Amino acid sequence: MKTSCAILILMACFGLMNAAVKRDHNNYSKNPMRIVCYVGTWSVYHKVDPYTIEDIDPFKCTHLMYGFAKIDEYKYTIQVFDPYQDDNHNTWEKHGYERFNNLRLKNPELTTMISLGGWYEGSEKYSDMVANPTYRKQFVQSVLDFLQEYKFDGLDLDWEYPGSRLGNPKIDKQNYLTLVRELKEAFEPFGYLLTAAVSPGKDKIDVAYELKELNQLFDWMNVMTYDYHGGWENVFGHNAPLYKRPDETDELHTYFNVNYTMHYYLNNGATRDKLVMGVPFYGRAWSIEDRSKVKLGDPAKGMSPPGFITGEEGVLSYIELCQLFQKEEWHIQYDEYYNAPYGYNDKIWVGYDDLASISCKLAFLKELGVSGVMIWSLENDDFKGHCGPKYPLLNKVHNMINGDEKNSYECLLGPSTTTPTPTTPSTPSTTTPTPTTPSTPSTTTPTPTTPSTPSTTTPTPTTTDSTSETPKYTTYVDGHLIKCYKEGDLPHPTNIHKYLVCEYVNGGWWVHIMPCPPGTIWCQEKLTCITE
Repeated sequence: MKTSCAILILMACFGLMNAAVKRDHNNYSKNPMRIVCYVGTWSVYHKVDPYTIEDIDPFKCTHLMYGFAKIDEYKYTIQVFDPYQDDNHNTWEKHGYERFNNLRLKNPELTTMISLGGWYEGSEKYSDMVANPTYRKQFVQSVLDFLQEYKFDGLDLDWEYPGSRLGNPKIDKQNYLTLVRELKEAFEPFGYLLTAAVSPGKDKIDVAYELKELNQLFDWMNVMTYDYHGGWENVFGHNAPLYKRPDETDELHTYFNVNYTMHYYLNNGATRDKLVMGVPFYGRAWSIEDRSKVKLGDPAKGMSPPGFITGEEGVLSYIELCQLFQKEEWHIQYDEYYNAPYGYNDKIWVGYDDLASISCKLAFLKELGVSGVMIWSLENDDFKGHCGPKYPLLNKVHNMINGDEKNSYECLLGPSTTTPTPTTPSTPSTTTPTPTTPSTPSTTTPTPTTPSTPSTTTPTPTTTDSTSETPKYTTYVDGHLIKCYKEGDLPHPTNIHKYLVCEYVNGGWWVHIMPCPPGTIWCQEKLTCITE
């Protein structure tokens, strides 16, 4: 018996020795939530405002993703995407990987990873690789060699998507899971991180991911909650609507919003500690067909012309938009359901995100209780400071997630000068040949759950200095848009001596403004009034 126990102890010790400490350098006591920032490194070739490694602020993000590496379609091994910019084997090469990873010298709490794949890599060669055990073994070993050679902290798997886009819908789902298991096993002795960028579309999720198993294997999953609509459709829509509008009853709009996507992951096996929610620093844009028809759902002419920085049709980055808004006459409106703006001039219509809408998305993900935020992508922010301080969107994300505003759940959207009339959008095209955009989903609709972390106390809403009935779950308090996601307490947007109580009554939300007792102020962390 003693011998058997000794053997078991030795085996356990051996197992522990084989599992190295994770190469996650983030100080979670200081930065409890992840801020995962992607860099589209081809932006170094932009003719206007090229983005270099040296433009990255290494103190705002907890994890940086170098986009992208690729797969050799003949050997099925990981490969440097752009040897001239990325590699360091020759004196004439730009040493991009080395410079990127050296950002950890400036901030030792920064984690740097290589992202493999992306939209333009396609799906077919990934599908071929995972279907063959020999190819998978070659691939896994090549990734280990790659991470060791270039000194990355881990791999972010961005296959878009298993079972779609010339992938095999019959076998990719299980083969993808097998690959992730083999990568996880190979990484453990070295402590490498393993993450994934995953689809926002229900139809893609159902075909691609065994979520319960993947949730156990990945360190976390970056949900690409954007590209819901774009110039591949023939009507105006928003890149990243937070909720659907009441008049949007078709399948496409029911599934294509951030709220639905995040709850679908949670309802199907993903856990909050393994989910990171995406926020876009760009918009999707169309050419206007009829200047008198510029509302959501109105007919569009097709993708807008290429942006003057990104050079991509149908896409306008925030650094482009903020300058266009300064130089030209644009009409900006906010949709209270999407919690996001859209703008148009005589020729272009764009649905995008700004400081206000990003604050709403951050408040949403914090209420939901997921582990962080993902940004696509740094080069799209105003990193030059053309329109004000540098990196306005990144700074807002940092402040609300791990900075001075980390206890704030405020959505900064105020009432627009002209309230847009609700429209009934035409059903967009079901074909979606564009990055990360889901196609028409299947017909089953799981009921989204209520976000976690309910408040522990709900004061009786009787003493109010103003009460607003809000059957649309929103109302304005001192010019600030307030949204009730669940019953409970929220901070007053402008007065620390008051707080708000959300109450669901007879099919609608009531927002009660409650006073704190004299000499006290509201404390959201404790959900009570405390001595001033």
